[in-house]
Amino acid sequence: MRKIDALDALRKGYRITPVINKKPFLPFKTLEVDKHWVLRNWKNEYDVAVVCRGVDWFVVDFDNEEVFKKLELLVANGFVEQTKRGYHVYFSQPRESPLIQIIGIVNNVDIKASGNNYVVTHGPLPELDDLPEPSDELLDFITNTIPEKTTRKLTVKEIENIESDTFISQPLFDVIENGWGEPGTHDDTITNFIWMMFMLGASTSAIKYLTLLADSATKTSTYTQDELFEKIRKAHMKWSCKQ
Repeated sequence: MRKIDALDALRKGYRITPVINKKPFLPFKTLEVDKHWVLRNWKNEYDVAVVCRGVDWFVVDFDNEEVFKKLELLVANGFVEQTKRGYHVYFSQPRESPLIQIIGIVNNVDIKASGNNYVVTHGPLPELDDLPEPSDELLDFITNTIPEKTTRKLTVKEIENIESDTFISQPLFDVIENGWGEPGTHDDTITNFIWMMFMLGASTSAIKYLTLLADSATKTSTYTQDELFEKIRKAHMKWSCKQ
């Protein structure tokens, strides 16, 4: 995308980061890309990704047209952007109870909402303040749906895509090595980490071990072992219901 597209997204109120092949190459969790960076450094081969602050916007990410058609009425009032395979539908975050990221809320549908989630854009977006509010029906669907379990083993390519594009703010193994991220994002990261491990077929004992490793790498963590294991227990109960 052109430099002017990046500047336009900034002008409209979005936080952005450059990406190549859908992957950021800057430490966008800590580096704020402003117009001065764009003016000095932007290259035409970069695409624009908008980065969620956790309280400003969220996206319903449809991987294909078939599932979009099935749920189209729920998102009919959103800002719809067509992607190469599916659709992104943008909304403003609910003020009282902001949403968080959900991977696979139903098959081929994700919710991008947590701080440091990012979405690659495919054209100009509306002003951030002009994004439509989600309908009550959409919010009911999101908050009352247990994420679906994948019915097949993931390919290596799919696992790479999950780690680089949809996992909460850090690749899976980066979480294990570096912890839960910035204070205020820990709950979201832990929840998604546990669900991702179940999706990849890890045993409960392995998830406990890896969760403790990630927590020990988080200097700002305040969780006890019992609290972490309780999160895993609750996730396992929901996961078992989907078997």
